[in-house]
Amino acid sequence: MQTPTARKINSGVSSAKANRLYWLGRYAERVYLTLHMLRKHFDLMIDEDKDAYIIFCTKMGVDKNKYTSADDFTKRYLFDATNPESVINMLERVKDNAMMLREEIMTETLCYIEISIAYMNKPEVQNCGIEGLQRITDNMLAFWGSIDERIVNNQIRHSIKFGKYLESLDLHIRFDYPFSRVEEIFNRMLDSIEKECYICNEMTLLMLKKQLNFDNYKNPEVLQLINGLFCA
Repeated sequence: MQTPTARKINSGVSSAKANRLYWLGRYAERVYLTLHMLRKHFDLMIDEDKDAYIIFCTKMGVDKNKYTSADDFTKRYLFDATNPESVINMLERVKDNAMMLREEIMTETLCYIEISIAYMNKPEVQNCGIEGLQRITDNMLAFWGSIDERIVNNQIRHSIKFGKYLESLDLHIRFDYPFSRVEEIFNRMLDSIEKECYICNEMTLLMLKKQLNFDNYKNPEVLQLINGLFCA
């Protein structure tokens, strides 16, 4: 994660803090949605195609060749702390940012991440594969509920939600969701930006508004624009 030189943005939120808030939102949403997408592909592996994990890797932009089989993928992509793209590492990145933002997001919110990491490190959970991780999904939903309930500073909350919605846009497009769903997420992101006008590249946003339409939303250039919106 890049840590830019600190500078003030609107209500006294430094660039460094805005960076952490944004990535906190992105990684937290990545954990939640990755597990959701994985469940669909695991069902395919069981019922239809044992190599469905390759489709998942392709859509996620992950190197499929580093995994030797569906079982190898399951173990390493979910639980391998030495694998930088694993779900357990995603949670660690959420924790890293949350620890630095404890005063902003409250200890109770951070606890959902710490509990999730401890749970995933249990051998009996790792032996269950994806089937044992519904509790992580529940914890992430509780995490987002705590964000809404406990953070009273609108700018802090909307900064986190900005990262959340960008990650959601990226993954829903990658996994071929219908435009109506993508448009709904985009409008939620716009709502968070309009309430707190900061950390967003206005020129990139204008270009994205022009290109994000029914005929063009799966164009790789759209993903590039989405991932270029953050500018803190």
